[in-house]
Amino acid sequence: MSHEPPSPKRRHILSSINPEQSPERHRRENPRAASSNDVKPTVEDGCDDASMDATKPRRSRLKLKGEKKRRRSRNAAFRESLFDAMADDEGAAYWESVYGQPIHVYSDDKVGPAGELEKMTEEEYAAYVRQKMWEKTNAGLLEERERRAEERRKKKEEERQNQKLHEEMDRSRRRAEERRRRRRWVDGWDAYTQAWSTWDGTLDTLAWPVLSGQRKDVNEETVREFFIHGIGLEDVGEKEFVAKLKEERVRWHPDKIQQKLGVQSGSDVIKDVTAIFQVVDRLWGQAMKKP
Repeated sequence: MSHEPPSPKRRHILSSINPEQSPERHRRENPRAASSNDVKPTVEDGCDDASMDATKPRRSRLKLKGEKKRRRSRNAAFRESLFDAMADDEGAAYWESVYGQPIHVYSDDKVGPAGELEKMTEEEYAAYVRQKMWEKTNAGLLEERERRAEERRKKKEEERQNQKLHEEMDRSRRRAEERRRRRRWVDGWDAYTQAWSTWDGTLDTLAWPVLSGQRKDVNEETVREFFIHGIGLEDVGEKEFVAKLKEERVRWHPDKIQQKLGVQSGSDVIKDVTAIFQVVDRLWGQAMKKP
């Protein structure tokens, strides 16, 4: 930005609209700095001189009205000068010295995005310029706000990603656990059918339809789970499931087991065999009733 001295015409306008910064005010407050060619302000200029005769009559209403007109003229000139300062370097340099901060130069053509600026009134445009000046002066504050907002967005996105990762890990663990569970049932069923294929008719080698394969674990719940999950109802389908249950129903008929065991078939053994047969028979009957 250029800092050349303002032209005589602009100095006259600026001194009239901002008497606090005018050369006349400066000379009154600093009489030694005044030159011999200075001209004292007159009554017409609106200045009261301490040396004036106090007996002179006060100003008429006509003069007061003239003072109001001059004040309005100065306000209009102030606005004009401020808009000039927005549009050229010389005016901006002056107001920079008045306000103690840089005055950004904005074009007075008022051309903006989507044709909005050219539709503004002077007051709206002045508000627009003040906003731009505030943004320039508070650029650091705006950057800090944007930085914090960006940090919040990143944190939220990280939390979303972490939640998604945890959910996927939970699903993966559940799938892995399901695979291990099904593997146990498949292995248990394979061991059960293999034991029956090689059974020698003794009580010690009899394969009981539970996951552990031991008679002590036989009860209605464990036997039912073994046939449902061991056969694999979801995998083989209803038709194959019914066929497998029919085979087990024949295999665990109490009369047939007692015939094979002979003297080994005590009352407790037959009691457990009967319980197994009843579970298989109920599962088979339920499956047969399904459409």
